[in-house]
Amino acid sequence: MARIFIIRHGSAVPGMDLDSERVLTHKGEEEAAAVASWVSSQVQSGAGLYASPYRRAQQTASAIAAASGLSINTLDAITPSGSARVIADMLASESGDVVLVSHLPLVGRFASLLVEGFELDQPWSPAECWLLSGDIIASGCMSVEQTWYPALASIG
Repeated sequence: MARIFIIRHGSAVPGMDLDSERVLTHKGEEEAAAVASWVSSQVQSGAGLYASPYRRAQQTASAIAAASGLSINTLDAITPSGSARVIADMLASESGDVVLVSHLPLVGRFASLLVEGFELDQPWSPAECWLLSGDIIASGCMSVEQTWYPALASIG
């Protein structure tokens, strides 16, 4: 059974000249640590950890890597404007756990593609995580197993 943890990065500083260089706020660092703790308690060892090259996603993925012992694989395709269908094709051969750290609107579009079979824009909280499972990582082939929100971890 394939499982994928789809995570939006933690809260980041507001707009900058270069969006890719935005960093996590103090609250975002706390959110990243909280989601890292939850993911590390759920994920199988040897899972693939994939992150956007943008700094805020790398910071969130670094917290997950430190908590879980996973290594970060940076994928240029999972930036905010990335294609959910391209990513599904890239990950279709994965049979174990996958952890993906990215951005809006991609996380919402990717999750809806895997569950519903078509892309929808969905609001996601910073550091929100959906755990999907199914026989294959493909359009319409997965179900929502769990969702996790930073508010559940009592972050100030």
